[in-house]
Amino acid sequence: TKPRAPAMAAKQGAPSAEAKAIEEEMGQYRAIEAKQNDVLMTRQQFIMQLQENDMVKQELDRLGEDAGVFKLIGPVLIRQDLDEAKQNVSKRMDFIKGEIQKTEKIIEKNKQGMQEHGEKVIKMQGDLQAKAAAAARDVIKEAQEEEEVEQD
Repeated sequence: TKPRAPAMAAKQGAPSAEAKAIEEEMGQYRAIEAKQNDVLMTRQQFIMQLQENDMVKQELDRLGEDAGVFKLIGPVLIRQDLDEAKQNVSKRMDFIKGEIQKTEKIIEKNKQGMQEHGEKVIKMQGDLQAKAAAAARDVIKEAQEEEEVEQD
C-alpha cells in the first residue's frame, strides 16, 4: 500500500480558505459582542441615573413651596427656586430617557448583527464538516479499492 500520512498531513497543516473565512466571521461576531457589552453597561448606567433623578424628583415633589432648595456649584451651595429645580430634574430625566432609547436601538442593531454572523458561522461550519466527511469517504473508498486491487 502507498503511504497516505504525508499527503494528509500536508492538507491538515495550513488552515483552509473556508476555515479562515469562519475565523473572520467569528472575529466580526466577537467585535459586535464586545460593542454590545459596552452598550449594555452604558444603558445600565443611564438606568441608574434615571432612578437617582426620579428619587430627587420625588423628594422635590414632597417639599412645600416655602422650602429652601440649594444647588451645589463647586464648593458653594447656592439657593435655587423650587420650580426651577423641578424643571432641571425633569429636563435631565427627559435627556436620560432619550439616551436610553438610543442605546436600546443600538442593542437591537447589535443583536441582529450577532445573529447574522452567528448563522453564517454555523452554515460555514456545516459546509466545512460536510466537505471533510466527503473527503473522508473518498479516502476510505480509495483505500478499499487499493485493497481489492492488491488482493487480485
